[in-house]
Amino acid sequence: MAKDPDIKPSKKSSAKKPSAKKTTPAKTTKVGKDQKGTKNVSFQEKLQKLNIDPEKNKKTLRIVGIGALVALIVTITTFGVLIYRYKMSNRAVKIASRVVPYPVASVNGNILYNTVTYNDYLFELASIEKFYQSQNQDLTSTEGKAKLAQLKNDLITQLENNLLIQQQAKQMGITVTNKEVDDQFNQLVQNAGGLDKVKATLDKLYGWSVDDFKQKIRDSLLQQKVGNKITTDESLNAPAKAQAESILKQIQGGADFAALAKQYSQDGSAANGGDLGLFSKGQLDPDFEAAAFALQPGQTSGIVKTQYGYHIIKVTDKQGDQIRASHILIKGIDLDSWLRDQRAKAHIVQYFFPN
Repeated sequence: MAKDPDIKPSKKSSAKKPSAKKTTPAKTTKVGKDQKGTKNVSFQEKLQKLNIDPEKNKKTLRIVGIGALVALIVTITTFGVLIYRYKMSNRAVKIASRVVPYPVASVNGNILYNTVTYNDYLFELASIEKFYQSQNQDLTSTEGKAKLAQLKNDLITQLENNLLIQQQAKQMGITVTNKEVDDQFNQLVQNAGGLDKVKATLDKLYGWSVDDFKQKIRDSLLQQKVGNKITTDESLNAPAKAQAESILKQIQGGADFAALAKQYSQDGSAANGGDLGLFSKGQLDPDFEAAAFALQPGQTSGIVKTQYGYHIIKVTDKQGDQIRASHILIKGIDLDSWLRDQRAKAHIVQYFFPN
């Protein structure tokens, strides 16, 4: 029999039961319990269960920290006394000086920066002492002690000068690359006959490692670059050039060359009126020779610039491939004269006196 279309299924039969898979209880976290149902315990409560008093431990940590700081200060002070008063350099002092940069001198700075450290000083001093020992020179004799005392003072001056050069290099934007250091080192190794020979020589003469030697090469290259920059700087050399030009005008006006050489020339030939004697090509500075060999006997050059300064050259004779010439030299600024000038201007404070 056909179903009556007006008859609807009962609500009971048609109601959909909630699926167990689709029904997800609302996530709730009870106060004091985590999601796993474990009761949450505050960090403070955990400490209390362990009988740990945070406030008491804070006090303990402060006491320990203050004690450590006091011990550090006492240690630094103790080694400072050993260094500055007693001039000690034993193993313990050497270790301490590697950790704490005890200042020997400051250059355009203070005790915290731009300093020469005691560690720097001890390294250089050990190198000097090792060298003299390798040469069988006794530094414990009366004469040796006097020499060592002078060397110690000179050493501090040298370290101060190194710092001045480093500061100038930074201002000029001059750097030395690792490749430049390695290239020179490798060339020295090749000339010396191998790495083993170099290591043996360094250890015997100075007590240096390869790294120590490379640092010396780096310092030397930096000094060379700064020196070259200084000698070619027109503004720094302007006074010397102006003096040479003034002398040249006097010569061109008829003044006696030899007399002016005796009065103004700044080299050993001045006493002889600037006479250099006979010389061939390849014996003197290339720039000097180029100007001199271009002159005929009796002729005088203009201003000739070389690495030594400003020259005025007069050729007095020619004999075959040789010429005889006199000159007047006005020295330009070089690294040594620049350092003297910089030391006079610099703020240098010495904290350690070796003698």
